[in-house]
Formats: sequence, structure tokens, C-alpha cells
Amino acid sequence: MDDFSMDPVTPPDSVYTTASVCVQKGVHLRVMIWRPKQPASKNPIIFVAGWVSAVSGWAPLLKVMAAGRPVYYIETREKRSALFEKRKLKPEDFSIGRMAQDLIAACRQLGIASPTSTVIGSSLGATALLEALKGGRLTAGEAFLIGPNSEFKAPWYLRWMLCLPAFLYHGIKYFLLWYLKTFMVDAKKEPEQMMRYTETLKAAHPQRIKLSARAAIEGQYQVWPGLDSVRIPVALAYAPTDTLHSSANIRLMAERLPRSTVVACPSNKYMHSAELMQDIEAFILRKERAPE
Repeated sequence: MDDFSMDPVTPPDSVYTTASVCVQKGVHLRVMIWRPKQPASKNPIIFVAGWVSAVSGWAPLLKVMAAGRPVYYIETREKRSALFEKRKLKPEDFSIGRMAQDLIAACRQLGIASPTSTVIGSSLGATALLEALKGGRLTAGEAFLIGPNSEFKAPWYLRWMLCLPAFLYHGIKYFLLWYLKTFMVDAKKEPEQMMRYTETLKAAHPQRIKLSARAAIEGQYQVWPGLDSVRIPVALAYAPTDTLHSSANIRLMAERLPRSTVVACPSNKYMHSAELMQDIEAFILRKERAPE
């Protein structure tokens, strides 16, 4: 496991701490927390990254985010940092619904489940947040979601990998990276996106990545049921060049969410950059000025 007793982001004028939060009996998640040294004048941010995503890929955005706001970076349970007491794990232990319950429990325990909090997530993290927000189960003021997934599919000729023993993952991850580069990611236009996937897949926990993939794909998860029960303002950010997250489905989500805004970004790189904070702050400001 990586040692994050040292700050992996080091934003200026910020105090860094970590917490281990029990979200289910025998399951603990790591939370990285940055608080401004000066009394915070702005409301907190809850940040949930994507599937096996590493905090290093978000460092440029987190650095400016934590400069003026408390930031709670919650790592989901498929990541190496999660602690499990039981040894026999099943796909349902890594379902989107289970991850949503984790986020609800973690935010309540940390005291940040509040109408003053902004939740921000990417990819699978954004999807888990949407699931948690349905029916008001997770209390928040607004949500800024980067490339949320509406569903998880794999071609029939790749499904055989879901049945392989986890110890074979180290061999097939290079095939997965080749597949992503060849068919899923525009590596010429988005080299940074491909580099992030390379780093995170190489460092991923073999058993958990297999079980979470099985939970999403074999469980045939879809985000659509209950979307109209998300009553807070939601911004959906996407980049037309990001072929891993369907722009068409993101627009469909926007149509079904009662209070949605679509934010078109120039690239996947932009959605991980410090510049995105301008869009986030503008969205929060619009919400604060809008009548309820």
C-alpha cells in the first residue's frame, strides 16, 4: 500500500491529514483531507475519483481546490487503500450500490453530509455519487460530475477475462492497456489520459479490479432508474474527445435530472487540470445566486 502519511498533493497554505472511516462492518476506507491554514471562507468539497484512479492524476486540480476550501478525497473500496477484515470477497461487495452506501456512511461519519457541501466525482466515482444522491440519501448542496458512466459494458470477446483467476491479472493488464490504446482512447489527442490509465492499471489490486468489473458488467448496472429523484443542482462535464465516456448518454442524463447543467470541456486533460476549477466555482456561484 502507498504511504500517504506525506501529502501527495502539497497545496500551499493547507494542512493535510488522513482518516480511516468504517463504512461497513470490517470495511474501512481511506480519506485524504486538506484544510486551509486560514479559517475557510468557502464551503467544503467532497471528491470521489474514478475506478482505480490514483490521486496523482488529480494533483493539479486538487492543489487549486484546496487553496480556499476544505477538501475530502474519499477513496472507493476497489482501491488498494481500502481495508477488508474478511478474506472471501464477492462481486456484490464492489457494486455501484455498495459504493454509494459507502459514500453516504463516510460523509455522515465525517460530518460533511450537509447542504453546504459540494460533491465532485469522476467516472465511476461520479456514478456512485449519483446513485447516493438519489432520493436525497446523501445530503449535499450541489454536484459537479466529470464523465459519469451510465452503464458498464464489455465486448463478448473480452468477457472471458472476468472468469480468469486474479493472479493472472499481471499478465493480461498489458493486453488491456493495448486494447484501451487501440480501441477506446485517442492516445494521439489525449496522451495524458492514456498515461493515467497505464499508471493506475499497473498499480491496481488484482482481485478487487476483477470483482468490481464483474459487479458492474455482469450486474448490468444502469444509472437511469431514479435519476429524477436527484433534486440538487448537478453539472455534468464531458469532453467530445473522451471516447470512454459517452457524450450522448451524458446529455440523456442531463435531460432526466431535474436541475442539470452540461459543461463541455475541450479535452480529458482539461477535466483533470487546474483550469477546471474555474468551471466548478462558476457553477457553485450560479447555484448560490439562483432562487430555490
